[in-house]
Amino acid sequence: MKAVSTPFVRGLLKIGACICIGLGLIGALLPILPTTPFLILATVLSYNSSPKIRRWLLNHPVFGDTIQNYLENRSISITALRSALITLWICILVSICLVSNVWVSTMLLAIGVMVSLYLLSLQRT
Repeated sequence: MKAVSTPFVRGLLKIGACICIGLGLIGALLPILPTTPFLILATVLSYNSSPKIRRWLLNHPVFGDTIQNYLENRSISITALRSALITLWICILVSICLVSNVWVSTMLLAIGVMVSLYLLSLQRT
């Protein structure tokens, strides 16, 4: 990654990383909000802005291995893949049942298919 030299940009990246961590923590409690993508984004944002945050994320006992596998190898464990797909489709189907608009339902299905295809395209560990 290219080094960020200005303190203002580093500060914005650090704030973005903290927001992503917060959203990831909320996602750990709410099944409709994903956790790992926010933590991966926080790791990327903290790459040059905050080595302390990056180290904390990469060494986290629960999410650290998943983040490292994705960043280094673009891979996902079978357990994480299974959990992600099950949670994704439960949330998509519940959302479709709650929404009466055909276009929104179609869009949700399309997003679910695209995310599923992306997850299935990752290497498995």
